[in-house]
Amino acid sequence: MGLGLLGSQPALASPPEALVNAEVTGSGAVVATDDDFVISGQQISVDGGTFYEDGGDSYVIYNNGYSGKISGNTLTVSAVSSTTFGIHVAGGDVKVTDNTIAADDDVGNQFLAVGFTAGATGQAKKNEITGAHRVGVLGEGTGTDVAVSNNTITGPGPRSTGWADNGVQIGSGATGQVKNNTIDDHWYSPNTFNSAGLLAFADDVMVQRNHFGDNDIGVAVSGDRNNVIHNTVEVTSETTDTAHYGVYELGGKNNGIRQNTVTTEAATNGLVGIIVLGDNAKLIRNDLDGWEDLLLDAGDGTKLPKPFDPDA
Repeated sequence: MGLGLLGSQPALASPPEALVNAEVTGSGAVVATDDDFVISGQQISVDGGTFYEDGGDSYVIYNNGYSGKISGNTLTVSAVSSTTFGIHVAGGDVKVTDNTIAADDDVGNQFLAVGFTAGATGQAKKNEITGAHRVGVLGEGTGTDVAVSNNTITGPGPRSTGWADNGVQIGSGATGQVKNNTIDDHWYSPNTFNSAGLLAFADDVMVQRNHFGDNDIGVAVSGDRNNVIHNTVEVTSETTDTAHYGVYELGGKNNGIRQNTVTTEAATNGLVGIIVLGDNAKLIRNDLDGWEDLLLDAGDGTKLPKPFDPDA
């Protein structure tokens, strides 16, 4: 049987367990060493030890500013001793795909499952993130732009101690797109703070076709030209001592809240479906049901074109 000429066949994919332009450090962290890196197939237990340390924080998987791919890894988190990132992308262009990050529900300190910072770009896609996390997927810093899509991000449910959990958080100059995710069970039951499915203190964030279920606040945005479109935001628990809100526009200009389904089954503490505090917000074709107040509009110049009538 003849063999094909060298170069005539497509390049082979990296094997399931692969480190390309990356290494395992003495601390157990997995760190990229050059561009075009691949970190895949790693099974890592996080049980309170320190990994790659920088500025008092700890990173389990770290790109070190390089561009590449982090895919198919499993992190099991039982404890963290300081602020810890499961996967930290600081600069570079990186695809973070198909990873499983499972934390115990009572992990203390601050655990951030996936973080894009320092002007990083890339994707967080098809990851499964469960349990306690200060943030499931974080985008932070000027120039940071991350596409967060098709992830399942599940918080610990009603949480009475430790930090409030947020599913996705974008801010401090970052922007991004949050599409086709399932983001559930971010509750902070003492009611002294609110957890959120999505928290965006940013401009030009697109939030589209996500499911936000049983969060204190489904979606909270503050900034300019953010768009919340075709999402399902719901509270399914009939009895809860936690205050719940659907979509909360915290301020800014020209934000759009369009064609969302925002509902609650809570007989009490399903407080407000949509809250508007900013200027020139546009509310179009939203379906609201079950809230004590369907719409609280304290903004200036809010547009409520027909057929959206919150009192219908």
